[in-house]
Order: sequence, then structure tokens, then C-alpha cells
Amino acid sequence: MDATLHSLLEHAAATASAHKGYRYLDRRERETFRSFAGLADRARRIAAGLSRIGVGKGDTVAIVLPTTPDFTDVFFACSYLGAIPVPLYPPVRLGRLDEYFDRTARMLAVSGAAVLVTDARAGKLMGSVVAKTMPRAGVQKVDDLLDDGPLSVEAPDPDDIAMVQFSSGTTGLPKPVALTHRQVLSNADAVLDILPQGGEFQTAGVSWLPLYHDMGLIGCVMPALMYSAELTLIPPEAFLAKPAIWLRAISRYQGIISPAPNFAYALATERITDDELDGVDLSCWLYALNGAEPVNASTMRAFTDRFAQWGLRPEALSPVYG
Repeated sequence: MDATLHSLLEHAAATASAHKGYRYLDRRERETFRSFAGLADRARRIAAGLSRIGVGKGDTVAIVLPTTPDFTDVFFACSYLGAIPVPLYPPVRLGRLDEYFDRTARMLAVSGAAVLVTDARAGKLMGSVVAKTMPRAGVQKVDDLLDDGPLSVEAPDPDDIAMVQFSSGTTGLPKPVALTHRQVLSNADAVLDILPQGGEFQTAGVSWLPLYHDMGLIGCVMPALMYSAELTLIPPEAFLAKPAIWLRAISRYQGIISPAPNFAYALATERITDDELDGVDLSCWLYALNGAEPVNASTMRAFTDRFAQWGLRPEALSPVYG
């Protein structure tokens, strides 16, 4: 595969209809939509801002942002510079902050981040991180990087590094893994290759998976870009607080594909009440993928039984890699 994130975004921006792109829901299920053309415009402007502060080809850009348009804007801005995005998880819980500060500071140091990009909310907590490891271009808010100045695009090659992803750290300290454009796009393409009707992804997908994790970013965001599709993104903390937001989004936006780990199917079965699904129709959901952790057959049966009355197809549930 000879495409890159940069070339795919440019293609989608030029050819996709205005209603294709990424939709972001907040905790109250209010939506913000970013078309591929709008994403490309914001990404170019942020790339110009990053260039202004001295970030260029080969530099690493640490991203500490929640599931909002800012995340994808900054992530794809890096491709215009040939810079390397490093998604790091944001501080969504106030507990165990000392551990969070230590881990994030270590990841900044190990990745050699030239700059840390965040927002006003997370930025309030980043002082304790950069006190341990300060990137040379400091901490930048997304809005402060928006720039209409000239941009010299450093379009990447397929074998250039597209991103650095840290391992989960379940069995030790998180470790950085460099992934090329060819690798991440081959992975994203394989996600769709396993589907008998993969082209239908052009209709719509729904995900609440974290964007700093490969299942959410490489498995959902990148396939949507490859197929100029429509993808609805839900903050993971919103799903954990109110699991019904997931199934309501699938119904509301006619999502045909939505993956999740096994625990999410169990959580939805146990926590979602009937009155939270008033008007919901899950018959559009053709691919309920279950992966990233051991798959429990009893969980899948319970989920199917619980939501069959809302049109969930038993054949939609499918175990996948992980």
C-alpha cells in the first residue's frame, strides 16, 4: 500500500461529500461534525502553527487530548509536516494523579517529544508533568496553534513513521512502538478485508474506543478515512458512565459497524435499562465486533438475548483478533 495518512486526507477532502467525516458526541449526546474537507483545513492551519514554533519533519508531537475534534485535527496536522504524533491518554480521573504524572512524564521523555499539545482542561494538570520533562517547544493549546500563515508541506512517504503508540503497560512500563504509514494503513485495510460486505463501511461506523489505543485509532478512525466514511466518536468516559449512549448512537446514526472489548458487551447487558432505549432500532448493526481481550461466549449470548427486542441480529456479533 503506497498511500499515507496525508494523501488519504487530501483525497477525502477533495472528493468526499460534505456529510462524510467524523462526528463527535459529548456526554449529553450533543454532536460536533467535522467533514474531511473541514478536517484538512484545520489540520493545515495547526501544521502551520506547529511549524511556526519550530516543529518539523521527524519531530515527535505528544497529544494529550480527549475524544474531540481537536484530537484528529492535531493528529493529522502532523502528517502535513512529516512530524510524528504520539497519542497519550488524558487525565480523565482525578484519582492516582501522581502515577499519571510519572507515567506521562516518562512517555514524553522516552518519545523525545518536541512539544506537548493539549487543551485548557487537561492543560491545567500538565504542569506537574512538564516539571519532570519539558519539551523544547513547551506545552501548547490547540487554539493557540491555529495559524493562517504559509505552510511548506513535508508530505511523508509510505515507509516514514506515521505515529508512535505506547503499549498499555499492563505487564510493565509502557513501551513506544513506531508504526509506519504502510503498517497502520495495512492494518486498517485488514479490518475491512475480514468483512464480507466491507464496502458498506462507507455508510457509518460508531466507536467509543480511546483514540490513544490502536483499536479506536487504527481500527476505526483510519478505516473511515480510507473509505471516506462517516464515523461517530463517543468519549470512552461517557460510555462507561452511561453505556446506553453507545447503542443510541448506533441507532441514531445507522451505524453498521461498531467494535468493542468483551467487557463492554457485559457492561451494556447489565447496566442499560429498557427506558434508555426508547425508539432505538439496532437492526442496522451488521458487525458487532468483539476483540482486544478474551471473548466470553456467555457474554455474547447474554448481549444478544438482552437486545434482540430492539432488532439486534444474532449473526452481527463476531469475535475478532485480540
